[in-house]
Amino acid sequence: MKLRDTLILSIKNLWRRKLRTILTIMGVMIGCCAIVVMLSLGIAMERNFLIQASQYGDIMLIRVFNWNSGGRTEDGKEIPPLDDKMLAQFEQIKGVKAVTPVINLYVKMMAGKYVGYVGITGIKTEAFKYLDIPIAEGRPLEEGDADHMVVGHYVFQNFYNPKASRYRWEPAPEDFDFMKEKLTISWDMNYGEKPYPGMQQPKVKAKPVNVKAVGKIAQTGSYEYDYNVIMPFETVVKYQKEMEKWNKQNSGGSGGGVIISKAYPIPSTGGNGENKGYDQVIVRAANMDDVPNILETIQDYGYVCDSPIQALEYMKQQTAGLRQILLGIGIMSFIIASIGIANTMYMSIYERTREIGIIKVIGARLRDIRKLFMLEAWWIGVFGGAFGVALSYLFSFLLNKFNINLGNSEIWTPEGIVKLKSSYIPFMLAAGAFVFSPIASLAAGFLPSRRAMRLSVMKAIRQE
Repeated sequence: MKLRDTLILSIKNLWRRKLRTILTIMGVMIGCCAIVVMLSLGIAMERNFLIQASQYGDIMLIRVFNWNSGGRTEDGKEIPPLDDKMLAQFEQIKGVKAVTPVINLYVKMMAGKYVGYVGITGIKTEAFKYLDIPIAEGRPLEEGDADHMVVGHYVFQNFYNPKASRYRWEPAPEDFDFMKEKLTISWDMNYGEKPYPGMQQPKVKAKPVNVKAVGKIAQTGSYEYDYNVIMPFETVVKYQKEMEKWNKQNSGGSGGGVIISKAYPIPSTGGNGENKGYDQVIVRAANMDDVPNILETIQDYGYVCDSPIQALEYMKQQTAGLRQILLGIGIMSFIIASIGIANTMYMSIYERTREIGIIKVIGARLRDIRKLFMLEAWWIGVFGGAFGVALSYLFSFLLNKFNINLGNSEIWTPEGIVKLKSSYIPFMLAAGAFVFSPIASLAAGFLPSRRAMRLSVMKAIRQE
């Protein structure tokens, strides 16, 4: 029997018993829909967790802190210095894309007629391009930059006009362009404005430093990037040394009149058994799957680490049981649908026993009999899978439309309030369900087709 004839005959046989065929297809459709929708709920939860965790910062960023200075790990090993040698070891960890030490400094800046208190974050220029810091205007930091900076999206909010009335606050406008203004910074927190009456002046005046803004950071939702400026690490280290020198020159006589800025520790060379090195280091992973391994490796050295992936893993653990239950419900629904297919095929054999005998008598091969029943099961799976996937998309749309969510329904982002999806069906899930349905149907129809193939011709002919 040709394949074309078998296909046509299998469709005719299903059409002869329309009601039973439709009910069986509906069973497969509901089973397919159940497993797709249940999986879509779990996938949506994971996507929502990722969005929420991203609010804590770059999901592929790990911050390493040198807080356990001079300490030991739980197994008694001495915690090594967080120095350049250790940073080189971090770079060798599988999946690490970039490593940079971080230094923070607080200064007074003058921009045109405005002054403001500004936090400076120093990082290695060669690592800047790997940190995925979005630049809205201008350019990012590049190797060779010195007194250059990129300005956070909301830094303008730190600035005001010092010549305005003391009783009238005049902030910098939102469209203030730092890249077009002359910029200077100073360690003296009174720089750029007249001190209040009676405020003691520093013994030695701080010499302002000219700096240049080369870019503006797009809105990120991160305080560090939105409200600070970023400069080359070596430049900020130089600034801190100059600031400390100036502070020493003015110590002992300021009487509190001079506001002294203080930065986090820079590479130290002191002794007393203390753990020397950088205060903070940023490690950037190549992709999200590498973060847990990198995090575990660094923590094994004894360092304190912070990463949004930790919050993501915690949220996943809290809902792991629920997601497994959803998957279990979907699988059970599909198993029930498969049993329905097998039941339909067995009933079809009992009703068509005489017909099967006649087909064998006229010369049909055993494999043709098996192929016929397997194709009938396959058609049920194809139509059930197609309608099931379509129904899944409909349910997913309704769940999202009416905001039926198993967790938080919305979250704040830099772009505003974002509604979280209740259900998300990726293409591969829909395609997988459509392909799996006929395969499961073939498996359910295998034993019935085998029984039909082994029927005795004489018994089948005598069957009323």
